[in-house]
Amino acid sequence: MLKSIREFFERGLQDNGERDSSGPGNRVELAAAVLMVEISLADSSVDNEELAVIKTALVNHFNIAAGQVDELIDLARREVDLAVSLHEFTRMLNENLDAAEKIRIIESLWKVAFADAVLDKYEEYYIRKIADLLYISHKDYIRTKHGVADS
Repeated sequence: MLKSIREFFERGLQDNGERDSSGPGNRVELAAAVLMVEISLADSSVDNEELAVIKTALVNHFNIAAGQVDELIDLARREVDLAVSLHEFTRMLNENLDAAEKIRIIESLWKVAFADAVLDKYEEYYIRKIADLLYISHKDYIRTKHGVADS
């Protein structure tokens, strides 16, 4: 498992050369992907709209090459299967992102939840939990929810 994660980042970042494959940026990308996949699984079904939103968010937020997104999502799915809690992923984001970036992550989670045009109670529950773990204020949580719902 760890080998496949390491290989993904080594292969994907060789061209870039800017970041070390063990650097925090790579773990942040994986942590964000795990949270998005977790939200997509919350309603017991992952559909193509949710996957498309996850891919778009990862490409736009982290400038991941489109060809690497599928591999990152596969790794995130494996991490979700092995994870005991969300704390390890939210801790990584708290340690490496500022408040505005964490709000963008919450916005991406809302986009995943609304992608299938149905907001499941479990999706909302998990986003609330993640927002709390990321120290996002209730005001920002609600503002982000309504902003995504209105768009």
